[in-house]
Amino acid sequence: MKVFLALATALTLVSSALAHQVPVHSHSQLIPIPDYTLPYGEASGAAALQAANKFLATFDDKTKASFMFGLQAEERSNWSNLPAGIVNRSGISVGELSENQRRLLFEFLSSSLGEGGYQSVMEVMAAEAFLSTDQRAARLQWDPENYWVSFFGIPSADAPWGWQFGGHHLGLNLSIEGNKIETMSPSFVGTEPAIFVLNGVDYEAVLDMHRAGHAVYEALDEKQKTKADAGRVPEDVLTGPGKDGVIPPIIGLSASDMTADQQALLLAAIYEWVSIQPDENAALRMAEITEELDHITYAWTGNDTVNTPTYMRVQGPTLIIELLSTGGNVGQNAIGQGHYHTMYRNPTMEYGQPNAQ
Repeated sequence: MKVFLALATALTLVSSALAHQVPVHSHSQLIPIPDYTLPYGEASGAAALQAANKFLATFDDKTKASFMFGLQAEERSNWSNLPAGIVNRSGISVGELSENQRRLLFEFLSSSLGEGGYQSVMEVMAAEAFLSTDQRAARLQWDPENYWVSFFGIPSADAPWGWQFGGHHLGLNLSIEGNKIETMSPSFVGTEPAIFVLNGVDYEAVLDMHRAGHAVYEALDEKQKTKADAGRVPEDVLTGPGKDGVIPPIIGLSASDMTADQQALLLAAIYEWVSIQPDENAALRMAEITEELDHITYAWTGNDTVNTPTYMRVQGPTLIIELLSTGGNVGQNAIGQGHYHTMYRNPTMEYGQPNAQ
């Protein structure tokens, strides 16, 4: 695809002067990151608050000022899925943390995410560790320590606040109010590679999302498949970073024209993204989506084979999900092993702020 030839050329021309320079420590045991753990009970807004306060208490005021911002700070929407060697990041990186702070960070992520969401973080960071052996890694800063955390507002049980964690192929934005998670919009989960072995551990990143989306397509009859055709695979997801407020045109098959079994498969595919957040909000979000199901459309092109061009869009009044299998790789050591970009948005509730549609 033309976009990946262009991207490869752009990456070759990138100057190391664009890199976000941080005093990286050597953490030989960073990958795999710690297993999912719930030190403050079931993951929730309340557990996230306790874990956030424990993490923040380890920093002095000057350091906290470097990664704590106002609720509406421009840094909140200035996130990216590109490598650290291309785009500067706000916040504090995993590489800048002490061993204890790093442990507390992962406890915070466990307390703030569903188990599936935390698993996604594990897989994306493992993929980055895999890329760190590539010949371009030093220039592009492909390194699992190059993931950043930021806080917006003061973590509180009474006032709204939010947090962001991300880097290459990852951008999670969760908003909390009244000690409950309000939204995880917008959030990006991707990977390169998707199927790989690292230090004797087998990884499959994003493939559950791909398979769940394809299962819907496979359940359709020929007439439905024609209606669901998404057409040409786009060069990238349409609603990714920097695309706040973008509402793509409606395409695909309406869920109102699906059988009950097909609708159940569609809801299962949607849940792959919704379950990134804790059950506390995921259950409520799925109830909202089920209520508006007749107004949701599903579009697909491609197949379920890794590293082939594939695109899915699921879209409704409060939901946009995109999945893109690029069909190409940037890392030379990842050729043929998959490259994905996926996006989740609730266009009516972004960064904790309601938006009129």
